[in-house]
Amino acid sequence: MGRTATRALAIGLAIVAVSEVAMGAEVSFEVMGEEPEANRYRACRSMIVGPWKNQPEEYEGYNGFVGWPGVARLASGRWIVTFTSGAWHATAPWTEEIREDPESRAQFEAWHKLGLPDVRAPRGGRCHIMYSDDEGLTWSAPATLVDTEGDDRHPTIVELDNGDLVCTFFAFRFPREASAKYMLSHDGGETWDEPRNPLDAPGPRGFGNGPLIQLARRTLIWVAEGRFDEAHPHSTIGVMRSSDRGASFELASIVKRDHELNEPTVAQLPDGRLVMAIRREGDLCWSDDGGETWTHSGSTGWDVFDPHLVYLPNGVLAWFHGSYQKGGIRVLLSPDGGRTWHGPGERYGYAVDPSVYGYCHPMILADGTVYLVYIHTGGHRPGDARTEALWGLRVRVHDDAGGIDILPAPGSVAAHSARAAGAPRAHGNGGDPELGDKM
Repeated sequence: MGRTATRALAIGLAIVAVSEVAMGAEVSFEVMGEEPEANRYRACRSMIVGPWKNQPEEYEGYNGFVGWPGVARLASGRWIVTFTSGAWHATAPWTEEIREDPESRAQFEAWHKLGLPDVRAPRGGRCHIMYSDDEGLTWSAPATLVDTEGDDRHPTIVELDNGDLVCTFFAFRFPREASAKYMLSHDGGETWDEPRNPLDAPGPRGFGNGPLIQLARRTLIWVAEGRFDEAHPHSTIGVMRSSDRGASFELASIVKRDHELNEPTVAQLPDGRLVMAIRREGDLCWSDDGGETWTHSGSTGWDVFDPHLVYLPNGVLAWFHGSYQKGGIRVLLSPDGGRTWHGPGERYGYAVDPSVYGYCHPMILADGTVYLVYIHTGGHRPGDARTEALWGLRVRVHDDAGGIDILPAPGSVAAHSARAAGAPRAHGNGGDPELGDKM
């Protein structure tokens, strides 16, 4: 094999040395002061939105914060990224009138001490949508997806079997009023129905960080946290089910424990069972009857946030998450549907990008790899909001659940370098080559 000349590439303040093999598409990385295998994410990630790139249109209350992303790949091959913008980590509507309410003012002051700027935000944050028709290489400018009178957060989209799109999100207002909401599109996202509540009552007072899933035929399952049982002292998980592709929902069951349950995620296994993972103690639950009842395996104690379960074509169940113990985005891997898990130390998982906050969203690509979108920092200082960014990165999960490979995202430094070296194009991943060095 012919080896190209080694290039030095600047990435911020770090120097990345790239050694390329065109025919094998093998690339190695070195960042000064770091172990090569530990910093692969720096060259392989690509900025989607940032201080100088793809900024949302200015509006009253926007201070540079972008976060809480979602990503979806449509049957047409189009990719969709959704995210929230605002003044800060959370941007509830804030006006002179709202300031007069004692409870709202008390909640604002508590967050103001953490870094929430005192800026007028009459409608709070809003949700945006972006499209890519070249598998993530380039993106359309962010357009407003939804802007209710609350802080609209965590938008995620799923394409159903009939081509309809379902967008789930939640809206937040002072003092601590959160409502799960969703809306439908029947034309590929060109237009959307008005946002609605999944249950008949105004609410529920809950929210989630991931999309719903579609089971057989018309059935949808959506899990969200909230006070679904007002008599219970802790937050619970509501399992909402639709038998008519989202035209209506019913509360199928409530999952509750002797501790707070937050940010649930659900996936379906090949045998039809549902598996759910929950922040923060890492609770795991299974359902054999479409969400009617759940078996709880006990808390793992893994200290996770923003969990996302993805069942991969190679039979591995991947649990992407943010780690309180180690920080950054990590992934635990199960070869047997969640009964046993692999990962360094068996507690916090393989490092995907250890330098960032930890909130991400995965989707499966045509080649079986995973594309992640994620937030750069979750810092609470005003300056963190003004330098916020969304990144994209690719991950290959080993067939034996024994590890992962970090691969270049379309538009990343590593992808550009490998293409310049003449590496072959790979189908289904934005025209970027497979770079297979193992972690």
